[in-house]
Amino acid sequence: MTIMSLAAAVLSLVPVQSAAPVAFADADVVARCVQRYAELVSAEYADTLRAAKSMRAAIRAFCEAPTDAGLARARESWIAARDAYGRTEAFRFGNGPIDTRRGGVETFVNAWPVDEAYIEPADPEAHTGIIRDTARYPALGRAILRLHNQRGGETNVCTGWHAIEFMLWGVDLSDDGPGARPVGDFVDASSLYAARRREFLLEVTDMLCEDLSKLDRAWASAGPDGAGSDDSADHRGDHRARFIADPRAMRAILIGPVLLAGFEMSGERLAVALETRDQEEEHSCFSDTTDRDFKANIRGIALVVRDSGAIEVVRGRDAARAKSLAAALDAAIAAVEAIPAPFDRAMRAADDDPARKRLVAALEALEVLGEELDAAARLLGYELPAEPQG
Repeated sequence: MTIMSLAAAVLSLVPVQSAAPVAFADADVVARCVQRYAELVSAEYADTLRAAKSMRAAIRAFCEAPTDAGLARARESWIAARDAYGRTEAFRFGNGPIDTRRGGVETFVNAWPVDEAYIEPADPEAHTGIIRDTARYPALGRAILRLHNQRGGETNVCTGWHAIEFMLWGVDLSDDGPGARPVGDFVDASSLYAARRREFLLEVTDMLCEDLSKLDRAWASAGPDGAGSDDSADHRGDHRARFIADPRAMRAILIGPVLLAGFEMSGERLAVALETRDQEEEHSCFSDTTDRDFKANIRGIALVVRDSGAIEVVRGRDAARAKSLAAALDAAIAAVEAIPAPFDRAMRAADDDPARKRLVAALEALEVLGEELDAAARLLGYELPAEPQG
C-alpha cells in the first residue's frame, strides 16, 4: 500500500447511522469515566498553563537583556511547554473550549504550517512581513495579531506555538539540527528590527498564555477547593460542569483520540510529510522537535483511553474489543516512540532507509489505532465524523 493510499484510507471511515448511544449494563462505569476524564483534562491544561507561564518568564527575561544563554533558556522552556501541550491535543475535536465553533482558540494556539515570510522574510533586504512592514502593521498588539492570524491564507500564521518557535529558532537550514537564529536579531545595536522582534515575541507569548488560561478556567473545578491554576475566577468550570452533565460526554471523550490518531497524526502530519518530503509539512520544523510532538500526542491518547477509564467502558460491552483496542494502543505507542530525530531527515530519506521505515510503521500503527477507536465508538453507539468538523 502506498503512502497516499494509506492517507486516503484514513478518510474512508463511513459513519454508522446510529443516533443514540446504547444502554450500558453499569452506568456507574460511564459516570466514573466522564468524571475522571474531566479531572484529567483539567490537570493537563493546568500543567500546560504553568509550563507556558514559565516559558513566558524566560522569554521576558531574554527580551529585557538578550544573550545567548537567555535564548537557550527560552528555547528550552518552549520545548518543555510544548511537550505539555502536546498531550492535550487528545482533548480536541469534541466541540470543547479548544475548538468550539464559537470562541475556540485552537487556530490561535496551534495553527500550522507557518509561512515564515508572513512574519518576516528571509531576504535581509526585504521590507515585507509583519515585523518589517511598519506602514502596513504599525501596531503589534494582541487584537491586531488575532485579526491578522491566517488572514489571506491558512499558512499566514502569526500567533501560537509555531510563531513563537519561528522567533526563537528562525528557519531551519540545516540537515542535522534546528534553526540557528542569532541572538543579534534581538539586539538593537545589531539589527534595525530588533525592537520589533522583541515586541512581537512578547505579544504572541502573552496571547498564548491568555488562550491557555481560557482553557484552564473552562475545565477547572468549580467547587470551593477548585481554585484552578489561573488567578481569574470568572466562568471557572463552566464547560466542565456542562460536560459532566451531558449524556453524550462519552462521544466527546472518544472523538479526540479517534481523529488525532486516525486523521491528524497519521494523515495530516505523517502521510503528507512522507509523500511530499517537504520540510514545510513538518509540524515543528523550526526547532526540529516534531518527533517530540508525536510522542506527546500518543501519550495524551493513552491518558484518555487508559487513565480516564474509557477502555473499561468498552470492556463492559465487549471484552474482545477492549483487548483489541489495548493491543492497538500498545503497538502505536511503541511505533511512535521509535520515531527518530530529526524528523525531517527521516522524512526525506530513501524509501528503504530504516529511519523512514520507522515513520511508515508509525503511520500504519496510528491508522490501525484510529480504526480500533472508531470501532469501539460504534460499539457504544456513537457516530463519529471521518475528519474534523467546522
